[in-house]
Amino acid sequence: MEVFTLIARKKNVALVFVSYLLVALAAISLLTICIGFAPGILFAVVFGLIAYLMIMAQNTEFEYSYFDGELRFAKIKNKSRRKRLGIYSMESVAAIAPAGDRSVYNYENGNELKEIDYTSGQKDVPYYDIVIKSPEENVLIKAELDDKFLTEMEKKYRSKVKRREE
Repeated sequence: MEVFTLIARKKNVALVFVSYLLVALAAISLLTICIGFAPGILFAVVFGLIAYLMIMAQNTEFEYSYFDGELRFAKIKNKSRRKRLGIYSMESVAAIAPAGDRSVYNYENGNELKEIDYTSGQKDVPYYDIVIKSPEENVLIKAELDDKFLTEMEKKYRSKVKRREE
C-alpha cells in the first residue's frame, strides 16, 4: 500500500510583510500617474511583479510517500509545480527515530551528515530524523511523519523505525 503525507511549509512573516509593502508601493505608483508622473506605470508594474513572485514563492508543500521499500520526497509549489527532491531505498536507510533520539545521535557523531529539512517549520510540531547512509553521501532528513506512514514502514522494516514515546 502506498502512503502519502502532505505538509504545508510555514510562511515567512518577513517575506509576507515585504510582499504586501510592494503591493502598496505599486498602488501608490499607479496613483502618481493621476498627478502627471509618467514613469509611475513602470514602477507599478515592477513592484507588482516582484510582489506577485514573492507571494507565490510562499506557497510551498512537502510530500512524503512510501511504497514497497522506497521513500520519496517532493516539493510542491503553488499546488501545481512539483519537483522531486529524492528517492531512497529503505535498504540505505539506517534509522528513523524521533528528533533528538540517542539512536540518531550515534550517526551524527564523527560522520559528515548533510542535513535536509522537509518539515513545516512550525514550532512545537514533532518530527522524525531519517538517517540515510550511502556510498555517495550520508544524509539526515527531518520530516513530519504520521502514524499511518510509520505503521506502513514498520510492516517490513521494523528494526529501522523507532516510534515516539507517548
